[in-house]
Amino acid sequence: MDMVEIKKGGKYRVISNSGKDEPMETDGEFVGYTILGEEGALVFKVSGKSTGLLRLIPVSNLIAIEFGEDEVVTNSKNSSTRDSVNYIS
Repeated sequence: MDMVEIKKGGKYRVISNSGKDEPMETDGEFVGYTILGEEGALVFKVSGKSTGLLRLIPVSNLIAIEFGEDEVVTNSKNSSTRDSVNYIS
């Protein structure tokens, strides 16, 4: 199976734990990764909110990432774009 990756600038819906009874849904553009304390986090520019609102979602809080086929990068074994791709582990 090919590696499936999310790409910077892609539009995604992220479902994550919120600390409340209901999970939090985030619709937005993937900006990249950062460190939040000692943990990695995904950074999204939130759609439909104030201009420039960024949301950091700790990797351990992820439940699901939803996307269409247009928002996915399928990386072949001999790809030269390896440095521009983001991986979630």
